[in-house]
Amino acid sequence: MIYKNLLPLICISATQISGYSQNNQARNSGDFKPNVILFLIDDFGYGDISYEGNNRIKTPNIDRIAQGGARFTRFYQCAGASAPTRASLLTGRYHLRTGVWDVHNGRDFLHRDETTIADILKSAGYSTGAFGKWHSGKTWSYFSWNRGFDIGIHPVLYRYMQSRLIFNNKLVNTMGPVEDVLGNEVVEFIKQNRSNPFFAYVPIQSVHEPFNCPEELFRKYKEIGHSDHVARLYGMIELLDNNIGKILDEVEQSGLSEKTIIMFLSDDGPSPGFDISYSGRRMNENEIKERSGAWRRVLRGGKASIYEGGSITPFYIMWKNRIKPGGEYHQLTGIIDIFPTILEACGIPLPEKNLKLDGMSFLSILNGKEPSDWAERKYFDNTNFYRIPLEKIDRERPRVREISVHYRNYKLIRTDRFYYGKDTVEYELYDLEADPFEKENIADRNTDIFSGLKLSIDQWFNEILKEGRAYRQAVYEVGNWEERGTPVNPDGYSKLSGNVRKSNNSDFIFEGWTANGSSMTFDIDVVEAGEYEIGITFRSKPDSRDAEFFVFTEYDTVKLLAGKDDQAVSEKLHLPSGEQHLIIQLENPGLNGGEIESLKEIIINRIPGIKDTGVIKNPVIALKTGNQILGKFTLGNDVADFMFRGGMSDELLRVRKGDEVLIVPECDNPESIGTVEIFKDFKSVAKISNPPYAFRFTSETTERFTLNAEFTSKTGIKNSVRAYLSVE
Repeated sequence: MIYKNLLPLICISATQISGYSQNNQARNSGDFKPNVILFLIDDFGYGDISYEGNNRIKTPNIDRIAQGGARFTRFYQCAGASAPTRASLLTGRYHLRTGVWDVHNGRDFLHRDETTIADILKSAGYSTGAFGKWHSGKTWSYFSWNRGFDIGIHPVLYRYMQSRLIFNNKLVNTMGPVEDVLGNEVVEFIKQNRSNPFFAYVPIQSVHEPFNCPEELFRKYKEIGHSDHVARLYGMIELLDNNIGKILDEVEQSGLSEKTIIMFLSDDGPSPGFDISYSGRRMNENEIKERSGAWRRVLRGGKASIYEGGSITPFYIMWKNRIKPGGEYHQLTGIIDIFPTILEACGIPLPEKNLKLDGMSFLSILNGKEPSDWAERKYFDNTNFYRIPLEKIDRERPRVREISVHYRNYKLIRTDRFYYGKDTVEYELYDLEADPFEKENIADRNTDIFSGLKLSIDQWFNEILKEGRAYRQAVYEVGNWEERGTPVNPDGYSKLSGNVRKSNNSDFIFEGWTANGSSMTFDIDVVEAGEYEIGITFRSKPDSRDAEFFVFTEYDTVKLLAGKDDQAVSEKLHLPSGEQHLIIQLENPGLNGGEIESLKEIIINRIPGIKDTGVIKNPVIALKTGNQILGKFTLGNDVADFMFRGGMSDELLRVRKGDEVLIVPECDNPESIGTVEIFKDFKSVAKISNPPYAFRFTSETTERFTLNAEFTSKTGIKNSVRAYLSVE
């Protein structure tokens, strides 16, 4: 497998944690760079871990990390949601500074000038890989392979069995549990980097709803007597724990235990999610009690809550013979602290021009030396604007539903009731040492603490707003030749006009195209001037015709005619480079009015011109056996397919077992080809540098796999053509 870098590793220099073990002087040298593996579990919460006292579900491999290392008891997220948590983890900054302030709606794109921990580790010689749920941007320029990771493999959201994954801008169809596929790739990454420091970031998307797992695991927990919801949840947990185990086993078998730091945490509080077979019905009261009845403690709140049950996470860190097993630390810590801790542990300085960090390294705490200012630390949290329409948000001075601050044993919560129908602000103060379940509001009795923390919240939020980086909509970067069709998710609009509105049935589909002048505006950044076409996918009335749009920026205007085929492409639009506004405006609703029922997808396509000689034009692969052509496959929009049609598998091409198949790459300008690399699923099997770039293979086993031919131009531009094969 030709993986150069796959996983995010966390490093801690031996001299920093030398109190537990003084052996192996070589590791105390400045040349030693430890590996880092970071597990982040989706919607997992704090109670479904046997190490934490759960008496019904066993998590032996998560327990291995906890028992073999240290446990932090007051470790917090700073948003309690997928995208904001990831933004803070990757940057060491409060998520509002990074451009991420929600989980969808164009509010989940990490600003392009943010530096990720992978950027810094990669520049220091680490192999870096991300395996799992990305959720830090939805177009090519925002994906992991452009954010410091050598390798990025990410699943379509919340499809846990048969699915598709995107792998460094190539789509791969998969069968079986997705967590098994990803776990195997992490293991392979470790094998390929045994002699090179690596960072493996493993954001496992389980146990986000819908709960789903292999049938045998579901049956195992049903036979014990659990409800369907809890049985599938427990099956998911066992599956993810098994995959953590295979990764830990590979570290041990490769002799890397003393060279590898391993971290584990959750991105959010526990969710009463829905089971795959119940059409969206979440856990009822009895099922919630069935689950939480096994927890050692039941904190107030859950997923997305500002209370402890939604914001605290288990955090374990293990490094054999460097971190003493069984240690517990009660200092106020959180997800923004992981970034600076990794850098200090690896002996890597923060780049001079890096944006300001909010996190603090807890490395000295692990060595028994708490920094003198740590006790006075304040740690902030806030909830997001999930499902609140953009037009109802004052982005200059947003009415945030909840903001909290932790200080010593106190926690103050500021709740703005504006979006709950009241124009009031309320406060709750809790002493978490005396009242960990947040039952008694003591704001009236502790006026000094209350007043000081109230001021701290105001100052912190005012500072965030003054920077001008928070509460922006996504900027879609278009014109990259490696993403010839940039997907623009309709919910990422920056402005709506006319009758256009979100569908009642989906946050990602827009209805109300009934009046002339109705429009959607998007913020785009064109990397290179050129010719573009705007494609849309829509739903129209039966026998509809003659609906017409204008598509325009500040610089050019073209027509887009929407017929009855539910897909349409505009005339060519000339776009100069730079940031601008793209507007899709209804000019004529059609013969009967309102012919367009809904708009579902938008893709901005870059069109190669005569002067674009460094681009491979119309790449194709032909698959042949003897004189028979089995099929021809053309360049697709991999990221757009991943974002908009991720749940679909490619059509299978059937090949007979034992037949020799010839792969023939073709294009309009073959003189521009530098190399063609052939991938079987995630594995590179050939890299061809000379014409005719053909490759032969024979499969002697019954199997299914995705074949990607990655064309690289002589100017370094990569584009892939794929086929999905079934050998029978």
